[in-house]
Amino acid sequence: MKHTVLRGYQPQAVLSYFEDLCAIPHGSYNEAGAAAYLCAFAEAHGLAYRCDAMHNVLICKPASPGYENAPVVMLQGHTDMVCVKRADSAHDFTADGLRLIVEDGWIRADGTTLGGDDGIAVAMMLAILDDDTLAHPALECLFTVQEEVGLGGAAGFDYTGIRAKLLFNLDSEEDGVCTVSCAGGVRCDMERPVTWEECRMASAQIAVRGLKGGHSGAEIHMPRGNAHRIVGAILAALAQRYPYRIVSLTGGNMDNAIPRDCTAVIAFAQEDGAELLAMLGALCAEQQAMLSRDDRTEGRVVCTSGDTVCRCMSEADTAALLGLLCLTPNGIVTMCEDMPGLVESSCNMGVLCTGEDSVTLGFLARASVEARKEEIRTRLLLCARTFGAEMHCSGEYPGWAYDRDSAAMARYVRVYQRLWGKAPRVEAIHAGLECGLMKHAVLGLDPISIGPNMRDIHTPEERIEIDSIRRVYETVCAMLAEKD
Repeated sequence: MKHTVLRGYQPQAVLSYFEDLCAIPHGSYNEAGAAAYLCAFAEAHGLAYRCDAMHNVLICKPASPGYENAPVVMLQGHTDMVCVKRADSAHDFTADGLRLIVEDGWIRADGTTLGGDDGIAVAMMLAILDDDTLAHPALECLFTVQEEVGLGGAAGFDYTGIRAKLLFNLDSEEDGVCTVSCAGGVRCDMERPVTWEECRMASAQIAVRGLKGGHSGAEIHMPRGNAHRIVGAILAALAQRYPYRIVSLTGGNMDNAIPRDCTAVIAFAQEDGAELLAMLGALCAEQQAMLSRDDRTEGRVVCTSGDTVCRCMSEADTAALLGLLCLTPNGIVTMCEDMPGLVESSCNMGVLCTGEDSVTLGFLARASVEARKEEIRTRLLLCARTFGAEMHCSGEYPGWAYDRDSAAMARYVRVYQRLWGKAPRVEAIHAGLECGLMKHAVLGLDPISIGPNMRDIHTPEERIEIDSIRRVYETVCAMLAEKD
């Protein structure tokens, strides 16, 4: 493929492969093109590989001379990306390649997510597989799919025959940090049936736009608003003074992303119009003033009057949906006592969608302690039952407990200290990682997770630092050459 934007930057091999991947649409559930590219790469390089029906790809490379008896290492990352774009972007994630931009040593995309999470891991693995000068043990490079929508690829992959003892997952977002534990999670989708009633009422739209958003695990502790909850707070306050009916609720597109945008349309009596709209404007202004520093740069909370509507939800449906919007758990639920600053459990209301006969709410509950995850699931279930919704849970994945005797952790710390003259940080994260699933699937597998500096992942502001890509790549290569 033609490389233009990243030409001349180092490590060139890694960045060339990254630019290749960025030219291929590869959102979650649309990884077939990336899988075909990986299989063609393996065939061109004479490497053994297999690709399953989900489009997970495993590429294996024999040990270099002198490393035949070293423990087999798995390198792993995922090919899918979160597809989020600015409201004014015409980008089609199913057909268009990403438009890359380099600014001040960082790579970003034009108006869309970049997919550095986790395309940079794919690129690093391909560069390593392509380089016959590197010293390394036998390698099993696993490229998984559907990570961003519930770790589906890692859960569905057949690990029969995997020989790896060490796993270097390349899906972290900060150079010089070794992740050694992560949270488990479960997706909880509520569906609340609605009854439509004919009416002839005035309408208004409440819209929250342009919040910072972000990853619902890694950034759940940041002072960033959830657009759905802001709309819920406005509607709850309005209900204290004026009766109204909900016409639609829409916002968010991923339950693992803090929603940036939400729109509600309500219907109300014509005679309440002027006073209701005045109160609505005041409530929006109040919420605008309460936006955090992160959100207020581009965030807007606005209301506009609309046309007369002829269909709205029933009074009971409106009350029930307001309850679900405002009373379900959201944000940090508990903090970890053993690791100060670490979120122990959380819940994110990520998706709102009004269909023909129901409203769907999508949640992601996370916890490093299994009992905490069950507490959140129970609270969500009680809310669903209280307000007449059905709840279905899916995509559950285990956490990954800290192992103080981890050989993978010790190797990383030792190599990083030698290369860069300082000790790395060793920490746990609240986000889910495929490491937890793989550790449970492969007996005796010892994982760590590392990666280059990324910022604002899962948002159109996502970017990745070029120099940190070089440092991480050199660190991985040195780790492979290391003999314990």
